[in-house]
Formats: sequence, structure tokens, C-alpha cells
Amino acid sequence: MKPKGLLHHKSWTLRLFEWGILSCVVLILIGVFLRKVRYLQVETERLSVQATVDNLRAAVLLASVLPNKKESVRSEVRPGGNPVALLKAETGLEPDGYLGERSDADPNEIAPGRWYYDQAQGALIYRLRSVVGFESPLSGPARIRLCLRQAEAGQSAGSPLRLDACEPYRWKLAN
Repeated sequence: MKPKGLLHHKSWTLRLFEWGILSCVVLILIGVFLRKVRYLQVETERLSVQATVDNLRAAVLLASVLPNKKESVRSEVRPGGNPVALLKAETGLEPDGYLGERSDADPNEIAPGRWYYDQAQGALIYRLRSVVGFESPLSGPARIRLCLRQAEAGQSAGSPLRLDACEPYRWKLAN
């Protein structure tokens, strides 16, 4: 067996160096890709929640402005009522992941990505999946609380309702 020459050793070292650079470039691209995927997951959840809130607001407005003959709907057209009951009465639909009405539910026991109506609080609550960039004054798991309120303070019980956040919240997203 003939010993390898100096030229072969330099060629092998150069190839090893090229593979090292290629590996670094691939790892950087994977990191950029994963960061973008995470951003898109958070943005998808934010837009999905906003679309659901908009649908609920439309149902609340329709139910509080238009006369409805259903007794079950009339009982929910009040401050602190369940906006999902109004949405279901108007469209026959519920938000994806809606668990129903709960009494004194512990947010820690609710799976992320789920909606539920807490009867004790009189609020519709959504437990977030992605907490990246989400800000809320609530302690504990990240969640959004929505409350039915009179459209204008001091109005009679028959005045229109609106669906608002019980506490302010926001998403701060960075690309």
C-alpha cells in the first residue's frame, strides 16, 4: 500500500472545511425557518381569535337589536350573558374548541386553545396556545376574557349590547 501524499491531505482538509461551512449555512437557514414558523403560528392564532371575536360581536349586535322569539336567546341578551349562546342562536355555530358553560373553572385545568363561558365571572374565556408576545394583566395562564356590556353606560336594559375585553390585552409581534 502506497502512503498518501501531501496533495491528498490538503484536498481532504479543504473538503472538510467546505462541509463545515455548508453545515453552518444549513443550520442558520433552519434557525431562520423555525423562527418564521413560530411567528406564523402566533399570528395564525391571533387572527383566528380576532375572527371569532368579530363573529361573536356581530351575533351580539344582531341579538340585541333585532327582536328574537326564542326564550333561551332572550335570557342571554343581557350584560354578563353568554355570547356563544347568541352566536349559536343566530348562526347555529360555536367557536372551534368551545367547551360550554362552566362554574368556577380553573384556567390551569383548561387545555390551551379552548373557549369556555365562566358562569361565575359572566365572561367568555379563551386560553391561549401561543403566549409569545402576548400581554395581559391577568396572572396565571395566558387567556383572554370577554364580557357582554351595555353599549352605552347608563342605558336601559333594552339598549344594544357590545362584546368587549374584560381586561386590556395585546399581542406584540416581531418578525
